[in-house]
Amino acid sequence: MDSADGPGAPNAQKAETRLVTAGRDTKAQKGFVNPPVVRGSTVLYPTADDLHAHRGEFQYGRRGTPTTRALQDVLMALEGPQCAGVGLAPSGLAAISTTLLAVAKAGDHILVCDNAYRPTRNFCNGVLARYGVETSYFDPLIGSDIDRLFKPNTRAVCAMKSWRGTGTPFGISLAR
Repeated sequence: MDSADGPGAPNAQKAETRLVTAGRDTKAQKGFVNPPVVRGSTVLYPTADDLHAHRGEFQYGRRGTPTTRALQDVLMALEGPQCAGVGLAPSGLAAISTTLLAVAKAGDHILVCDNAYRPTRNFCNGVLARYGVETSYFDPLIGSDIDRLFKPNTRAVCAMKSWRGTGTPFGISLAR
């Protein structure tokens, strides 16, 4: 079954149906139901002019492949027509750092669970500190006492849940 409506289009299907049908294009996949797993880094262009003009749908494997595009289509279909788009990050640190850089600026304060993934702490204590963003760490069991940690310039709260002790990201909320 093809996803004929395209990503984000209104769809009368139930979420369960969209989950197993979205992101599929059997014509482009020569009759195969599921998209192939594309693992690659370098993308070749017909000419050097095409390369320099960025005339390809994909430029580099870590920036996306047909496989990741299919996943984005599935996620957009599940979100529905209100979805503005889906971004995928190649790693947990890329997802966290991109989000924090998007919401925090010099002079801001962020709260981060003290069980955060080590590279997240390194990013906050290194890169964000150099950009003038203050990070305070808190015990994830603090509950409603977190209120006392907010400052007038608190911009975001980065909460984690522990998965096998890694502090895998659980969510980042903007402070108002």
